[in-house]
Amino acid sequence: MSLVRSMLAASTVALSFQAHAAVENWQFQSEVQYPIYQGQMTGLYRTQGIAPNGNEWIFTWQYGLERTDANFNSLQRTGSVSLPATINTGIPAELASQGFDHVGDSDVYNGILYASLDSEVGDYQNGHVALFNASDLSYTGKLYQLNGAPSNPHDDVASWVAVDGAAGLGYGKEWKNGNTINVYNLEDWSFSHTLTMDRSLRNIQGAKVYDGALYMSAHDSTKSVYRMDLATGHVDELFQLPKAPNAFNETEGIALRALPGGGAEMFVEMIVEPDANELDAHLSLFRYTLAPVPEPETYALMAAGLVLMAAVARRRSF
Repeated sequence: MSLVRSMLAASTVALSFQAHAAVENWQFQSEVQYPIYQGQMTGLYRTQGIAPNGNEWIFTWQYGLERTDANFNSLQRTGSVSLPATINTGIPAELASQGFDHVGDSDVYNGILYASLDSEVGDYQNGHVALFNASDLSYTGKLYQLNGAPSNPHDDVASWVAVDGAAGLGYGKEWKNGNTINVYNLEDWSFSHTLTMDRSLRNIQGAKVYDGALYMSAHDSTKSVYRMDLATGHVDELFQLPKAPNAFNETEGIALRALPGGGAEMFVEMIVEPDANELDAHLSLFRYTLAPVPEPETYALMAAGLVLMAAVARRRSF
């Protein structure tokens, strides 16, 4: 094989490698289960959302927030529950007095926690974003309404909000089936525009922006995690979460962050009620990792090496 033909073949193989690499291959690593109604009820305070904050994590539950260290040991909680039915809300009084009684999956940027809020009364048609200091979970006093698309202004549900701080944008989506993402101006959460996905998704419970894409965890029939390219609107189903047999499984929040050695890790929450027994429910925290993606030059070098090795082997065979 001539050198020119070898290099042309290498280019073709390199393109093939790059196309294959475009489909992310997340690998399951572990599952940790936290009891919801047993013992210290750790899982209860992690049943809505999760977001990284430096060397800490912030979880959300229906009536409040929780800070943990890097190993998920609790540092601070707002609100509490005493069985059988006493709820001490951690939602600030000035917000609770407005009817807010549900915190969804939230996000952190530049020291601020953007918490999604809504009200059960009125069937979740009162979506807002409240801003908290991520360092101590104190309320900043800033609250913004999620108006959504003009054609569907109040059906955002606020199951989640996601933040792209570098772009100055926030994201949300109606909970029902649909192919649009609402985009907001991060400064005041005023509605900016919509993004159209190339497929419809339903029951999105959590989302985060990472590396040019919006990652979404869905409480749909397959309990899937999706990735939407923010530039093109293309959606890929990355994987389906493990479902416990003979149990109620509800997908919740999602979080992503880069790993120090390259690649990334993802955490996804799921509420599991074995045999539909609420008292035995637990919160499963699934961890997945993504290996570092080689640079395009690396693909070309790998491909060229393979082709040249094949050419040498062919010459030796004659």
